Parts: sequence; C-alpha cells; structure tokens
Amino acid sequence: MRRAFLYCRVSSALQVKEGESLAVQQELGEAICKLEGLTLAGIFVEEGVSGSKPLASRPEGSRLVAGLQPGDVVIALRLDRMFRNVADAVTALSDFKRRGVALYLKDVGGFVSGDSVGELVFSIMSAMASFERSRTRERIVETKASLARQGRFMGGDTPFGTRLVERDGERYVEADDEIMTTLRDLRAKGYSTRLIAGHFAQHGIEVSHHAVARALKRLAA
Repeated sequence: MRRAFLYCRVSSALQVKEGESLAVQQELGEAICKLEGLTLAGIFVEEGVSGSKPLASRPEGSRLVAGLQPGDVVIALRLDRMFRNVADAVTALSDFKRRGVALYLKDVGGFVSGDSVGELVFSIMSAMASFERSRTRERIVETKASLARQGRFMGGDTPFGTRLVERDGERYVEADDEIMTTLRDLRAKGYSTRLIAGHFAQHGIEVSHHAVARALKRLAA
C-alpha cells in the first residue's frame, strides 16, 4: 500500500468554531486513506501559521516536503489550507510530479496529479482562491480608507493634535482645537518642529518632532 501523509492547518480560533478543527481534518484524512487504499504514514499539523507563507516555508510544510519519497501521496482537505496562491500551488504540484509524489485534495475532487482534468480543476480553483484573497484584501483597504475619511477611529494611537470623541455609539477622531491653535501660533512665530516639540514637553506633552511635522501638514491641508 502507498504511503500517505496528511497535511492539516488551522490558522485561527475562528476556523475551529467553523468546523475546520485539526481533529475534524484528521478524521476526514483517515477516511480518505481507507477509501483510496492508502496507509496513513504521518500527519503534519500546522497550528497558528498564516496561509500567506508558501508551503515549503512553513515549519511542518517544510518537514513534509523534505521527507517525501517516490510513490507517496500528500493529502489535504482544502486547497487554500495548503497553498498561498496560484504560483505556490503550481510550483508545489510541479515539484511533486517531478519526484513521483501524488497530490490529493478533497475539495478539488481527489487526485490532481497525473490526471489532465484534475490538474485543470486544480489550476482553476487555485486561480479563483488567489483572486478571492486579493479581492478580500482590496475590500479591507477600501473599507479602512472610507472609514478614515469619515473620521472613524481605526484603532491604535491617535495622531498628535487629535482626540477621540464618541457619537451615537461610534468613536471618531477629530482635531484637538487647543493643540492645533498652539501649533499654529508657534509656527507663525518661526518655531521649528524640534522647538515646538520641546515647548509641548515643557507642558507635560511628550511628542516627537516627526509627529509635530505630521500635525503641521494636516493643519496646512
């Protein structure tokens, strides 16, 4: 019987809640081995590792790839659990084929190496998964930019010269009129950013001259 190695990855607690726990992945992997007449020779568990890293760059992924021998089968339940993007997926599949290793992906329908239809589906799904990740990143950036234009608080430290206010249960960032007025007056007197920072330090407000420069830039906008 051919050796099979199951690769499992869980990157967040949310995935555990959504039914993608390691225990579930291992149970399904064992069922696949029985169905395909394979011997489950090892399970590689990747916990808390982002899918943004290529398979061969992850701790368990690199161990898996290094130990493969001709005739082995690599099993994963989902394409996006194993690969970062199209390039990573195609590179790994090419390497597996060169080494005589088969790849089995449950969501692609089974074996994807050595079968033209399987490889076509694999390529299409890799491209779609990569596209979806790119669109998700774009939507996040667009949403953050939109909220920032509305003055919504996005977390982290508020810029020098601003303050947090709450309206209708939401937190917003708005200009601190007292600080901005002082900035305007000191700048009008010819103070440099370092001297302005020193002035605020004397009044108990520690701020870098870089932060002062950014606040002055907002003031001039």
